[in-house]
Amino acid sequence: MGETNHVMPINLPIQQKERVVIVDVLRGFALFGVLLGNFSGMLSNDVPETIIKSISTPFDYFLDALHSIFIQNKFMTLFSILFGYGFGVIMERVAKKNLNTTTFFLRRMFWLFVFGCIHLAFWAGDILHVYALAGIFLLLCRRESDKRIFIWSLILMFVLPFFVRIYQQYMSYSPNYDSLIESFYNTIKYETTKDVVILNYSSYPKLWIYNWVDLRDGFETLGRFLFGYFILRKQILVRLNEYKPHIKQVWKLSFAGTIIYVALWLFNNNHVINARLVMYPLLKLGAFATTLFYSTTIILLFDKNVISKLMKAFSYLGRMTLTNYLMQTCVYIIIFYNIGFGLLGEWSLTIIWLASILLYFLQIIFSSWWLANFMYGPVEWIWRQLTYQKRFQLKK
Repeated sequence: MGETNHVMPINLPIQQKERVVIVDVLRGFALFGVLLGNFSGMLSNDVPETIIKSISTPFDYFLDALHSIFIQNKFMTLFSILFGYGFGVIMERVAKKNLNTTTFFLRRMFWLFVFGCIHLAFWAGDILHVYALAGIFLLLCRRESDKRIFIWSLILMFVLPFFVRIYQQYMSYSPNYDSLIESFYNTIKYETTKDVVILNYSSYPKLWIYNWVDLRDGFETLGRFLFGYFILRKQILVRLNEYKPHIKQVWKLSFAGTIIYVALWLFNNNHVINARLVMYPLLKLGAFATTLFYSTTIILLFDKNVISKLMKAFSYLGRMTLTNYLMQTCVYIIIFYNIGFGLLGEWSLTIIWLASILLYFLQIIFSSWWLANFMYGPVEWIWRQLTYQKRFQLKK
């Protein structure tokens, strides 16, 4: 994505020379955690506990604890913040071109929603349709002050989800997760693709709507989008030298917050503290602090030109975020679904982690090759054409 003070040719999407490289680096970095989280989710969300126990070693349980502390929700939070940043870039660019921002942005969100619904047919944990719905509300914030955007981002990330969580504690509806996991396992491993699609759509209300999880996640997602939009408004990622003292301060505070979060998680997990509603906002704040710690660490390393080759690899992935995200699902399908090798329930968490690292490395190679020959990632190219309603050159 690019600086907002650069005027683009009319009706052209963001060109490579206008991109802010650190945004792509952070996207590529976040993609690894999303990959690891979703890949591991194939075990924790779709395999019965009895089967997990039969294939797990003490080291697998150790990895599961590491995943819960350092991976779960942290990278997806960063992923969401950067999506909000990107949406903000698009809104401001379109406004500067004197185009109808509302029509343009709604069309872009509509097609993202379509991608998400198609993806949801094969992957029950799709986030794109939630991003599309939450993204629409960014249009309401274009004329708000930076201060109000920042305050609302905090309210949506931490306050409103907490009240939803309180309501969830006392609501009568609760899905039978054991039964649903059993259904997902048998359908994914043994049934046809059609059966998988039917199950994903039919179980969606039980998993996400009736228990208000979608509402809670929607609040959090919109809050993260607004936080990313606030970062764009302040041009923090564009003027790194100017904001470096503030970034260092955030790094120190978020490092302390991460240490406190790890301690709280360990106490809570070992039932030393057993007050779920009290712990919920504290753990949410701690997870967000961990996300900020990861992000500011990458930013400071990037600014010092440390491990530059790794940063370049991150940037390749970040320029094709949507393509790589959907490509990961294709790999899950090939490995775990009956249409592929049908290995669901046969890979331990250790194998899944090793496979995730290998897949991430292969995506770096693929992304660098693709971008050496083409202007955009394939899915990004399709999305641009649908949004701008015109054809764009793909091959360099």
